[in-house]
Amino acid sequence: MRPKGAALGKVSRPSLPGILRRKRLFALLDAARERPVAWVAGPPGCGKTTAVASYLDHAGIDCLWYQLDEGDADVATFFYYLGLAAAERGKGAPLPLLAPEYHAGGLGVFTRRYFQSLYARMKPPFAIVFDGYYDVPAFSQFHTVMREALAELPRGGCAIVVSRGDPPPELARLRASRSLGVIGWDELRLTREETDSIARQRRPDLKGAALEQLYARTQGWAAGLVLMLEQAKTPGAIAEAPDLATSQVVFDYLAGEIFQKTDGGTQELLLRTACLSQMTAEMAETLTGDPRAGRILADLHRNNYFVTLRQARPEPVYQYHPMFREFLLARIQETLPKERRRQVQKAAADAMEHAGQTEEAFALYRESHQWEEMVRTIGAHAEAMLAQGRGETLARWAEDFPPEVRDRHPWVAYWAAESQAQLAPREGRVLYEKAYELFRAQSPADLTGMALAASRKAPRHARAHSSQSDDADFHWAFSCRAIL
Repeated sequence: MRPKGAALGKVSRPSLPGILRRKRLFALLDAARERPVAWVAGPPGCGKTTAVASYLDHAGIDCLWYQLDEGDADVATFFYYLGLAAAERGKGAPLPLLAPEYHAGGLGVFTRRYFQSLYARMKPPFAIVFDGYYDVPAFSQFHTVMREALAELPRGGCAIVVSRGDPPPELARLRASRSLGVIGWDELRLTREETDSIARQRRPDLKGAALEQLYARTQGWAAGLVLMLEQAKTPGAIAEAPDLATSQVVFDYLAGEIFQKTDGGTQELLLRTACLSQMTAEMAETLTGDPRAGRILADLHRNNYFVTLRQARPEPVYQYHPMFREFLLARIQETLPKERRRQVQKAAADAMEHAGQTEEAFALYRESHQWEEMVRTIGAHAEAMLAQGRGETLARWAEDFPPEVRDRHPWVAYWAAESQAQLAPREGRVLYEKAYELFRAQSPADLTGMALAASRKAPRHARAHSSQSDDADFHWAFSCRAIL
């Protein structure tokens, strides 16, 4: 069963109002689609996602959009959410989950069959977009999975990958065979004409000298342009703005200037919701207690206040521009005492969990040191995650506890053992034994936990045992029978 709001905007194409139709860039993307893979890479705030989303509106082709994040390092999580995206298309049986047995040696076969089935549900010409590739850690199996997935693209299909840097080494073969084309910062950079067009849309009163200053300052950086246009509402502000040599410094400066000029209710909403990677109006209202929250978010989006609409139906899902969100989070660090920060994070985590964003919620619980909430979250979701093949994520959750906290909660050790039972039987056996001892050490002893840990203990591999090993196994079996 699909959890409530499980994907939010993860599988929805973003929407922004008043976007310039960049015909020059559209022509480059048309040419890039003649190859199986188009790699779109540039620095933060250069308009990568906006360009690809507006291009797909322009091209009018079948499209599937997938927003990557660090959680996709667990490839079972990647397959799970991509399956949700495919299910929304309403064609064919559900795509399979990645069972633990495929991790050992059958991941390549599973990946090829999975993507063959996914591509068969799309009508050529089509594009599948993987946005935010830079968020996936370099050590993950994900990059090998992507190599297999991209190699299966049929004629008429294209993958558009949005990232901040070059393709990883795993995709070198695609690049060498000219199956992957790159559109980089030089192509994404706004031209003088594009800069003037955007400026005139937002500030029709700006004339030649001011427009020239804008282009000289921003050098085609889209986020910098938008910020400076906001700043230019104050006479002479363009000339006073700092140099754009360090874009993050400028962003912090200008975002601060804009933030300070908003009303108190908007500032409160921005700070209270900054911990959310994406949100609905209901989530924002719950966090702020402000019934105007939905209207404020809609106004921010409509006015291009660094708020993206990730999906419109069945309800709007909003997302802050990554750089603007960084500014807001830094603002929280600077202005709120530690205990108040943790309260804000806890409230945001509760909202994310209620919306089905369990991974995001768990990360916020961890950041705010809400150990009891982390234990509860593992207990509530572990079985479903194991059924979805997401044992790697579950194991990582268990590792996130400080040792002294983990030892107070034997169920954490038990679910860690469950996550390892098939992937790493030896490690699973050790964790089952640890969980058993922790259950037994409680006062009173947790007999249910002891029984489960004893009965689930991973069997030894067939080999010659020493008499000491046989004796340990005998006492273990005896304990299991006594409890049961």
